[in-house]
Amino acid sequence: MTRPFDTTRLADWWQAREPRERRMVAVMLAALAAFVLWYGVIAPLRQARDDARARHADAVAAAREIERALARIEASTARLPPSPTGDAFATTIIDSAGAAGVAISRQDDGGDGVLVIAIDAVDAPALFGWIDALRREHGIAPLALQVDKRDGRLRAELRFVPPPP
Repeated sequence: MTRPFDTTRLADWWQAREPRERRMVAVMLAALAAFVLWYGVIAPLRQARDDARARHADAVAAAREIERALARIEASTARLPPSPTGDAFATTIIDSAGAAGVAISRQDDGGDGVLVIAIDAVDAPALFGWIDALRREHGIAPLALQVDKRDGRLRAELRFVPPPP
């Protein structure tokens, strides 16, 4: 019975070659090994390194942009006036909606002082202009905003949470 890979046959074959043929086969095998090493190991590792460098550079740029955005947000919130408390909180929201031309169709107490405002039909510029003015002028912003489109206008529900006393 013969083994699948018989080393004695290989050794006999090698010994049967001339020294010049042995050198040529050895050089060919070394070149083949170098080719496999280069294209099978080194080139993929270099590509992975270059890809990792590019991803790192993108992540650093994104982190810097986020830091700048956070600084702008902190600066804009530092300039906001303090939010009214108590009954003045709800009154300010309702009065500012009327001044902005936003008709409130329903207002409810959502529990724990949460004010829920429902608007059945409003144009987008009026709604978002009112929300922005409310934030800039009174330091009030909705905790949650749900907007649906209906008949070419917007239907919105806003939840406001008063600031702690």
